[in-house]
Amino acid sequence: MVQNSGIEHLQTHKWLPYAITGITIALLWCWYMSGLGQDGLSKIDEFFTYDRSLGFIRNNDWLTVYSQNEPSLKKPPLQYWMTAALIEQGMSHMLALHLPSMLFALGSLIATALLARIMVPDQPWLMLPAVLLVSSSKNFWGHATSAMLDSGAMLFSTLGVVTMLAAFERPKLWPWFGVTVFLAGLQKSPTPLAFLALALLTLALTRRWQDRPVSEILRNKTFQWTMAACLLLAFLWPLFQYLRLGFDTEFQGSVRGEMLHRFAPTVSDRSLKKLSEIILGNAPVLRFAGFLGLCALPFALGRPRLLATAGIAMFFFLAMWMASGKVYDRYTLLILPMLMVGAAGGILLISKRLWVRALLLAVLCFSEQGPIKRTVDYSHPNTAEQFGIDLQDLLSPLQSTHQPDETLVVCGFKNRHRLPLGAASVYASSDRRFVYMRHSDLPGYLKRFGYTSGPLRGVCRAQELNQFSDELSGLDRQSVEGTDFVYWTARGLHLD
Repeated sequence: MVQNSGIEHLQTHKWLPYAITGITIALLWCWYMSGLGQDGLSKIDEFFTYDRSLGFIRNNDWLTVYSQNEPSLKKPPLQYWMTAALIEQGMSHMLALHLPSMLFALGSLIATALLARIMVPDQPWLMLPAVLLVSSSKNFWGHATSAMLDSGAMLFSTLGVVTMLAAFERPKLWPWFGVTVFLAGLQKSPTPLAFLALALLTLALTRRWQDRPVSEILRNKTFQWTMAACLLLAFLWPLFQYLRLGFDTEFQGSVRGEMLHRFAPTVSDRSLKKLSEIILGNAPVLRFAGFLGLCALPFALGRPRLLATAGIAMFFFLAMWMASGKVYDRYTLLILPMLMVGAAGGILLISKRLWVRALLLAVLCFSEQGPIKRTVDYSHPNTAEQFGIDLQDLLSPLQSTHQPDETLVVCGFKNRHRLPLGAASVYASSDRRFVYMRHSDLPGYLKRFGYTSGPLRGVCRAQELNQFSDELSGLDRQSVEGTDFVYWTARGLHLD
């Protein structure tokens, strides 16, 4: 009885949950901002961010993403624009690379609070545990303190779910959903549009439990014209590039390869163990609690349209399980805030006693070491630790020794520990195209590059070079002290 009175007392101050949640978000963000940018880059995709961000400045062209010194449609420009603009304003390169992800992480925490308010509107205190649970995720802060694109993708996906659920009740809000589709498409991919499709499918499949037909949504005029606009907004950037530059094949590769072929379903090499790993990942307690909460909330609160969120999570996990392309655990960041609102809602349903709720929240948070972790947990290993030499020290000499008549070749055979293509572009060849080899077919790579004859210069691991050294004429090697890398030059290919 005392505990219920405590909850009622807290609820009399309507401003209090907003203030405490806001202060908590600010404190957490400032904690992880400390020392941001002091670490270098460690992930392969972070070097892509570096290369593509510098491409705007190098080429004085802010309407084209350059990768390996060539126009590319692999990824859209939003975060690259942000990084390039910060560098242009004089910010250090490392801080400029990491700050956009932290800004997106801040937005994601705020979006998590908004999602909690939309899903359980009569429980404003749900915002705080939802934010704390998201902050307890290792993946969340690991990517927030990196130069990856995933924090931005998470923000716009979460805002998409927020505006979608709000528009279910107030259709005049559908244009705001279109804004999230556009921004998500500029950051990484238009996931809110995919989430909406999964939500509508879920509502149709669960129509026996729905108090209103899904056709009510589909027949709404605002919904219809917003969806027509979304189909354009979702792919506006690649369409603009296609019309401007005529990419043809690469345009197809971008849209099909990055968005469709990767998630085309297949049942090969997909076991139940793999499904379990995808669902639970490296945060099994949090994710399992979150999914159960999403399934329970619609029935416990008498809001059957919330089944849309459980459907999004379920179909998302199935899509990752059946995907024919490579998928990564970091993709689950897209639904992390939604899962954590579900987990927070589950705590709310289990007990009305404040101390029980606080205990359950602590258990879930500290299953992932809690929202405030030691700084060392997010100190990304530098490239010297991974490769035995700092990549800038390894690759920069090629920039100064690379002659105008030479074709530069960089080997990247190993999958997880290969020389990052983006690093080679930034440090070794910032103004010219070069050949990047993923396997030992040197003649094939040179032919696709447009090479006909002339001297070659490159850097490879010794065992990589050995795989095609017989094809080189006048090969000269120079070992890099303390590493297994070799600088090499050759007069050209052996003539058959």
